[in-house]
Amino acid sequence: MTFPVLYKNPIPLNKEAFATVGIRTWMNGLAFAAATHQVPAVGPEFAEGCIHYPIVFARDAAGAVVPLFLLGYRDGENLYLDKQGKWLVPYVPAYVRRYPFILAEGDAATNEAQVWIDQDGFVQDEDGERIFDENGNNSPYLDRVFNLLRDSMVAQKLTMAFCARLQALGLLVEQVANITLNDGSQYAVQGLLMVDEAKLNRLEDSVILELFRSGHLGWIHCHLLSQTNLQGLLSLQ
Repeated sequence: MTFPVLYKNPIPLNKEAFATVGIRTWMNGLAFAAATHQVPAVGPEFAEGCIHYPIVFARDAAGAVVPLFLLGYRDGENLYLDKQGKWLVPYVPAYVRRYPFILAEGDAATNEAQVWIDQDGFVQDEDGERIFDENGNNSPYLDRVFNLLRDSMVAQKLTMAFCARLQALGLLVEQVANITLNDGSQYAVQGLLMVDEAKLNRLEDSVILELFRSGHLGWIHCHLLSQTNLQGLLSLQ
């Protein structure tokens, strides 16, 4: 089975297995994300994310276009983490903040998504966060997790519509980012898709108005603005 980025051994969250378990997640130290150079992004976080990260597009394993926060130039390189697992900029991507929890497809009969938890993403700790209370109800901690996962699911649907619109308008073009590293060596980041600003400027006024009213135009501008962070990553090396 292929798991999403960061997740190694997720299992369904259930009351029986976690009734009395307290867990200590890695959120006080984000070293679990040290070996990934990109994570999925969603449109509603572009405004905050574009200040710190390059926002790029790429095709996933299924061929769908997805936006990404670029965290490093090379596989296994996250330049936004220090050696103590501390994130170096104020905004941590939602995809990282929700770990070790994730929504996965549930029972086909109910068509409801299930919450899964990565077994490699926490350790059991009696003084840690309780997932369920003494009566088997969701703990306040789990309620916060649910809210984040629900927000992520809504944001993901909006982002899929955004990416489909970009493709329909023919705005995405493949580019290679050529980076000169601090030691003088050069590195080419392959497989990136970017919005072609010249094509964007040639769109009819009615299309621009539609993009503006849908909020997509703002997301496009955030993506374009974020490209200045490609070279800015060098300061984090």
